[in-house]
Amino acid sequence: MRKTSFATLGMLALLAAASAFAQQRMTVDIPFGFHAGTNIVPAGRYEVTQLSLVSGLTAIACDACGVDVRVLTNPGADNNEPTQGELVFNKYGDEYFLSTVRSPGSYVARVLPISKVESEAAHSASLTPTTTILLARR
Repeated sequence: MRKTSFATLGMLALLAAASAFAQQRMTVDIPFGFHAGTNIVPAGRYEVTQLSLVSGLTAIACDACGVDVRVLTNPGADNNEPTQGELVFNKYGDEYFLSTVRSPGSYVARVLPISKVESEAAHSASLTPTTTILLARR
């Protein structure tokens, strides 16, 4: 009976810790419109939330813009532990594509799959610079 109680308490503690880390939230002012997965969203103040590290589901929301987008991400290697979260955008011509979400204190970057539109933009562009936006965690 005692072993069962300790095992149950241990599982509850692990679940509580996992849920606390699963939802990592950042706020950022993005001064340009961009592609997030298959969605095109305007410039604005966005709240980016990692809803699930297991499935990679990420929410991108802007109350003032009326935007609430969900994108699936894949884990990517990241050698640096960011002190602040950051979003990384690929820029082709005048178009920005959200590429990577790095949460504060996480060693795992979340990478968005390249969409068909981004692939076509990359193919037609001669240069492919990357712009990084640093975020302050709020």
